[in-house]
Amino acid sequence: MKLLFALLLSLPLLAGAKQKLPADVAKFIDNAEMCEHFAGEWDDNDKARQREITQAIEQSCGAAQQQLKRLRVKYAKQPEIRKVIDDHANDAVRSFRK
Repeated sequence: MKLLFALLLSLPLLAGAKQKLPADVAKFIDNAEMCEHFAGEWDDNDKARQREITQAIEQSCGAAQQQLKRLRVKYAKQPEIRKVIDDHANDAVRSFRK
């Protein structure tokens, strides 16, 4: 019960952590998370859904991959932000090929 209460109290702090990041880094995180999500959604049985997933992957993974390159250079001398960027550079983002 105490653990649950402590977790509930910490939720506003966790939500605020993403807000304190630069806007371009927050956008990269959103794209990277969507990229990973859709990369795990592949379904061979439904052709229409496959097209939707492919489009979402190309959009989110492509954007995240471009952002990753730019952000690594931009924040090269800011290790705290660089760590956040690297932590969100998941396999789906790094391995995306159009």
